[in-house]
Amino acid sequence: MSVELSQLDKTSDSVFVEHGYGNRFQGFQNLMRLRIRDILLVSSLYDLYLFEEDGRLYELIRHEYLGLQLSHSPELTRVSTAKDAIMLAEKEKRFDLIITTLHVEDMHAVNFAKLIKKKKIDIPIVLLAFDNRELKNLLLQKNTKVFDNIFIWQGDYRIIIAIIKSLEDKLNLEHDTKMIGVNNIIVIEDNVRYYSSFMPIIYSEVLNQSRRLISEGINITHRFLRMRSRPKILLCSTYEEASKYFNKYGEYTLGIISDVAFPRKGELDPKAGLKFSKH
Repeated sequence: MSVELSQLDKTSDSVFVEHGYGNRFQGFQNLMRLRIRDILLVSSLYDLYLFEEDGRLYELIRHEYLGLQLSHSPELTRVSTAKDAIMLAEKEKRFDLIITTLHVEDMHAVNFAKLIKKKKIDIPIVLLAFDNRELKNLLLQKNTKVFDNIFIWQGDYRIIIAIIKSLEDKLNLEHDTKMIGVNNIIVIEDNVRYYSSFMPIIYSEVLNQSRRLISEGINITHRFLRMRSRPKILLCSTYEEASKYFNKYGEYTLGIISDVAFPRKGELDPKAGLKFSKH
């Protein structure tokens, strides 16, 4: 992967000239236009306590953003009830993402997500749960499609950054690929526990690798802009979803990280990964 990223860095000047940008940094300014700037966290006080065992969540995220040379860490607003969350989302219209735990004080998280959709509140909603029996039952009942994604909290606060970046990557994929041909890495894994554990690691490695490739001679503003051109990580949970991205953006795919068994044609296929490798 490092060779591919290095080659991308060396050829960026010619890419910008080809797309009509006299100043190479002008092109970077047009990348990642859709950002997660405000997050609404819906959780009980107990869940918040578990999140903040190692420090205040917002401060940890902010520190990680600075360390990775990412611009502007998102603001975090917490409420305990679905009623307050809906009121804020409808009234202030500034939130780009809703993260909810299973333990919302006035209703079940699934009902809360359904209510968000019913009220046509156009904000992605992600379930951040703890790995317990309640979540396992929820997954077995297949009541989770109402969420845009599901992640498990395993003590690593970087999961919040992985959630943010995963969503931003998909929101900006088409535009940024057309703009300068930003590369991507396709990750195929349907097990929530597994991808929740390794997605923060993948993002940290890709972001650190991109940061190392940035010339030390440029100023901090230009470094922030250059970070926008890092490869996008496309997390997929089915054969069809991965095929959709590969068929459309395969020319820009640096690599594929895949499980062997995952859903294909609506059923778990024990050889889906092998079949995808022959795609």
